[in-house]
Amino acid sequence: MRYGLFFYDSESDHEEIVELHSHPVEKQQEQQPGRTRGKTVAFEDHSKAIVSPLFRQQLLVSRRRRRRASENTWMYARQSLGTPFPMSAATRMLPIVPPQQQKAACSKGDRYRELATKARLVLRKVSTEKINSARAIATQTYARPIQRELEETQRFLANLTVSQPQQSAKPCTMDLGVEETLKRVNDMRKDFEQKRKDEAEAKLRKQKELEEQKRKEMQTKEDAIKQQHIKQAQEDEMRKKKQTEEVKEEETAREKQQTTAALLTAAKSTSTGQSSLSLPLSSPSPPSLSPSSSSSLEWASRYRSMYRQLMDTLAPTIKSNKAVKAYCFKQRGIIVRSFGQLKDSQEFVNRVADTVKKVVADAASQTSNGSDVQRWMLNLVAKAIVKQAEKEVSVAHHAAYPLAAAAVLIMQSYPLLADMILVRLIKKCPYVIPEFASRKQGQPADEYLRSIGYKEKDEGELETEGIYVERMAGMIALFAAIVQTSNASGIRNAQKHPLSIKFGWIWMARMLNQKPRSVSPLLVHTFLSIAGTSMMATYGRQFKKLVDVVATEWIAAINTEQGGPVAVAAKSNLKGFLEEYRKTDVLKECEGRVIKRF
Repeated sequence: MRYGLFFYDSESDHEEIVELHSHPVEKQQEQQPGRTRGKTVAFEDHSKAIVSPLFRQQLLVSRRRRRRASENTWMYARQSLGTPFPMSAATRMLPIVPPQQQKAACSKGDRYRELATKARLVLRKVSTEKINSARAIATQTYARPIQRELEETQRFLANLTVSQPQQSAKPCTMDLGVEETLKRVNDMRKDFEQKRKDEAEAKLRKQKELEEQKRKEMQTKEDAIKQQHIKQAQEDEMRKKKQTEEVKEEETAREKQQTTAALLTAAKSTSTGQSSLSLPLSSPSPPSLSPSSSSSLEWASRYRSMYRQLMDTLAPTIKSNKAVKAYCFKQRGIIVRSFGQLKDSQEFVNRVADTVKKVVADAASQTSNGSDVQRWMLNLVAKAIVKQAEKEVSVAHHAAYPLAAAAVLIMQSYPLLADMILVRLIKKCPYVIPEFASRKQGQPADEYLRSIGYKEKDEGELETEGIYVERMAGMIALFAAIVQTSNASGIRNAQKHPLSIKFGWIWMARMLNQKPRSVSPLLVHTFLSIAGTSMMATYGRQFKKLVDVVATEWIAAINTEQGGPVAVAAKSNLKGFLEEYRKTDVLKECEGRVIKRF
């Protein structure tokens, strides 16, 4: 026998027939508001019972939830009531519940007890007609009144109009005095605006006059500079023609004396105890340069005047044009970086020379007066070469060979670079002439040291003697490397450059015809170690006689008492260098004279 409950809803005619499956429970009677008292009935298996729809919502759960919680529901109810409940034989063992879940399950014992006593029902689906009927009743009861009220409100608002009473504007009357005052104010305003307009026009007219005056002044200055450049170019052309004629005459005279042996006379001067040397007859010496002191000063003054002309005339022209100034600044960086990348290799030398020649060639096409820009670019090239000699060659003399080789390659395309290099060398190193300035009476020591090439450090103090002589030796090494550069150095057509080997003979002759100073031994030693081998190959026996004079007479006249330890060491090094030469009959040359092929 199975037991079940059924309720009849007195307020609704809806009834459902369900199948009731339940375990045996005690008979219960429940009182629901608005319902009749439930009746306990007994019926056979698979009998049918009538259940209220409202009570159905409280009892039933989804089929999936009931299937998942069917076994746990009995266990929770068993733990809560403490009494055994019948379980099917197929029920598997429940897992151990954690303490937290046990506590929560026990606190809900009443609800689980109620669920345990209620039947599990299998419901049939409610028909669609009943659902649609319920929706229609709800719409008729609640939605229709709200819609009618909304429509009435809209009609009321549509018929509602709000109007404001119009007020007639009162006519405004103005006093004659006020009207006259306003008229005068308006006239004053017009007069003031006209005055301001006239003042602005006068100011603009005056500004235009000033600009026109400045333009005329600038045009006058430019014309004067152009005339000066034209005059200078004519003078340079005449000087070149004269030099060409002199060279031709010299070559003619040299051809006549090809069979004559070169002579070298060395005689000790009675007044100064120095050697008086002359050029060998076969040496290609320019007429403008001679070993005499007066001609060397004239030669130096010509290059110093060229430097002043560069700074006073050409530099302002370049700096006045902002575009040209920016272009020169950019190209100067390329030149400096190129010389900084030099190595003892023909590949690097040719690459640097080609880069610099391209920069110089491009400078000629920048402005209408491109020759000035090109001259200034050659000045920057010479400045970079001499700067490199001050920094690197002064420390390692063999670095002078690739630097000189690159300079010679550029000179072959631009002979003016030779003059620019001499201008820069004479400015920084007077011993290239060579010139030994004496201290004037009453001249401060710092001023005298600056005049002979000492540089100031960052703190305002002058550099030491050791650093000074190193820089001077570096620039002499550059000069010697340039004059000795030839085909034997690995450079093609090197004998055609303007500063050929004859300038080396001239420098040695001038140096030995002057009283030696404390810096002289270092300069002569540097020159002989860099260019001595080339000069020996060019002049042969004549140069050997010159070196013998240096070893026997000139070095003995050097007074190192006034000089410091640097001068003493330089004299000792030169003496050892010459003694080794007299033993082996070979001048010890600096390594790296022949540029490597790779």
